[in-house]
Amino acid sequence: MDRAQKAETVESLKGVFAGAGVVVVGHYTGLTVAELTVLRSRLRSEGAALKVVKNRLVKLAIDGTAKAAAADLLTGPTAIAYSADPISAAKVAVAYAKEKEKFVVLGGLFGDRDALDAWKVGERLVIER
Repeated sequence: MDRAQKAETVESLKGVFAGAGVVVVGHYTGLTVAELTVLRSRLRSEGAALKVVKNRLVKLAIDGTAKAAAADLLTGPTAIAYSADPISAAKVAVAYAKEKEKFVVLGGLFGDRDALDAWKVGERLVIER
């Protein structure tokens, strides 16, 4: 990935974080392409999306914003599930993590609030309903 592509990716990620009501951060180590495709499909049917990201580029995208609290969650092979709706991406990601132990929810962001750990992401789901 050259410098121009990295800059384009950072701008794209800024848009994702700006428009997201929820961003769920997870690890996907050990999942097959087919399993990730199932997760993407479930998210898409709920109006959400999944993106496998480079941690450094996400950190550049959120640097200096209210979402910078999520930087601590960005380690290892990271995927973010996001949606404008503050429930759908979290609901699907948490349900999938319960189904497939190889997908691990590390935490997330709800709106402009501080980063939440994995337990609080599930708890927040119950509160928001």
